[in-house]
Amino acid sequence: MSRPTISKASTSYPIYAATWSSGKPGHLAVGGGGGSGRHGVKNSISLFDFSSRAPTIEPAVELEVSKDDSVTCLANLATKDGLILYAGNGGSVEERLEGRDMHFKSFEVEFPKGKTASLSEGKPGAIRLSSKCQLFSVPKSESSRKEVYQRLLKLSPPQRTPSSIPTKRIGAIATGLGGEENEIVIFSATSNRPDAQDIIRRIPLKGQEANDLDIQDQEEGRHQLAYALDYDVYVVDCNYDFAQRKNRTEKERRKVHTIPQPDIGEKRLRSKIRGVRWISPKHLLLLSNKPNRTGSELLVLHLYEEGPGSIVVRKSLPRHVTAATDFDVSLLEADASGAYQIVVAVGGADISLSVFTLEYHSDTVGHFHKYATYDNVHDVQMTKVVFSPQFQSATTAGKPQYLRLASTSLGNTINVDTFELQREGARLVLQTARTRRLLSLATYSVIAVVIAAVALMIQSLIDPSGSLTKGLVPASLQGMAGNTFGEVHRAKREAALNDINTPAVKVERRIRDLLHLHNPPLGSSSPKTEKALIIHHDPETDGQLQTEVHDGHEAVLKKHTEAKKWDDLSKEDQRLWKKKLTDTGMWAAGEGETILKSIFFGQIGGLVGQVAQGVLG
Repeated sequence: MSRPTISKASTSYPIYAATWSSGKPGHLAVGGGGGSGRHGVKNSISLFDFSSRAPTIEPAVELEVSKDDSVTCLANLATKDGLILYAGNGGSVEERLEGRDMHFKSFEVEFPKGKTASLSEGKPGAIRLSSKCQLFSVPKSESSRKEVYQRLLKLSPPQRTPSSIPTKRIGAIATGLGGEENEIVIFSATSNRPDAQDIIRRIPLKGQEANDLDIQDQEEGRHQLAYALDYDVYVVDCNYDFAQRKNRTEKERRKVHTIPQPDIGEKRLRSKIRGVRWISPKHLLLLSNKPNRTGSELLVLHLYEEGPGSIVVRKSLPRHVTAATDFDVSLLEADASGAYQIVVAVGGADISLSVFTLEYHSDTVGHFHKYATYDNVHDVQMTKVVFSPQFQSATTAGKPQYLRLASTSLGNTINVDTFELQREGARLVLQTARTRRLLSLATYSVIAVVIAAVALMIQSLIDPSGSLTKGLVPASLQGMAGNTFGEVHRAKREAALNDINTPAVKVERRIRDLLHLHNPPLGSSSPKTEKALIIHHDPETDGQLQTEVHDGHEAVLKKHTEAKKWDDLSKEDQRLWKKKLTDTGMWAAGEGETILKSIFFGQIGGLVGQVAQGVLG
């Protein structure tokens, strides 16, 4: 599959975080940096406008946010003229040790004016620090206070359809390197200046670390948070009264999936869960990495009202993806029945992007369909893979709709693939059913051609009658086997062995093969002319063994007067011949002496004997 429109951009710092604008399509904010220390790599946030789909994009706005810590995660709320950008960006080591780490920051982003605004053109636009606060509990141990940071940040999805009443959103953040004091904090994401009063709930992780988070909106203040540890997936219900700033429920978290333990006695390790995404109200998509970088897998987990869920669909990634670094999903516009297409992108450790689609309809998720694989997307390891959000509005009706996929890297680079979506009935899709059928047909056709070609080669080499490959080679091609290279090679080889005027052939075959070449077909009604074979020592070739084929026994004895059949040889000569035949690979003891009985042998001479293949027929 050829690449879609590709736009590239770069920063002066390694990128760890990326988020698409939830209000204005095409705007991407990224963040990262070199952390603390005087190494010259700034900790910054940059804004890019990819709506033009130009090959190279310059930053529209940039801001150095801190000298103490890099930007580790980003999320945003839409405003009329820009964004409220939430960021994970910690304080200094001294501040953390004192228990006053203002790790959660918000920034007001004002979009530049004009269609092609960029820094180089001096168009207005700005990023300003709005507030900073501490939402995590202060760790008790000094080592945790020094090392802990805000690893993850996720907001509930933005509103997909226009409404006079905006949907209230919540968010969740998770710590990293917090040891026994790691936690997840759920908060109300409705303010440009969040603080500790917006905390809805804390979830202690008891020494484990969350690898990923995702939130689904169930409307009227009800949400579900899914989070993944190394081997377990949990779901937490959240029913929050935004007006009263009060959580209506304190249900216990529910474990919905655990990576199975290996069987007793097995030494293999378990896969680890790398990512989690909601793809329907009752389905989660999991990304897992197999142990020792031996591959990655996508798993569709079906949830039930109570108890654990069940894996209903599996998809192994291509073999070149030894491990996955990040992934994301996009739920495209649905039709009236609620059916929609899900697009999945996975960033591999080999710097590839794998894109798949799958269908959702009537509470059922279909199988994965490969859309494309793109290699060498960046020069070094990818850090984030993020789809742009999809919206329905009056301004987009009848116009081309696009899906953007951003990937970032430790090499300071950004790649944005822009896919044009298609209409399939009332819904939007990346890959139509017709396209999938054509792709499947082409794939199966190629496989069928390869199988037929291999079968034809087998027939020409070892099965000229076609009895073994009758079901694989079409009837119209069966007759071609006699003209293939295998049959031609066989004919030349047999002619050389039958021609007594041809120089003796060196012993390069097993005795069983030579007998097969000159014996008539089993059960043949027209007997073949009787042939006789002799194996003898040739003094002119330093004692190497040679074989000759003659028209009958008399022809052999006429040329080789001292030739003898196997039973006429002395026990000592038989022993010497067996050793010579074994050394040259012509015969093995397991084949027995029977196949030697119809062959003539010359004199042993100074070397140990010659291999003889006997009379066929």
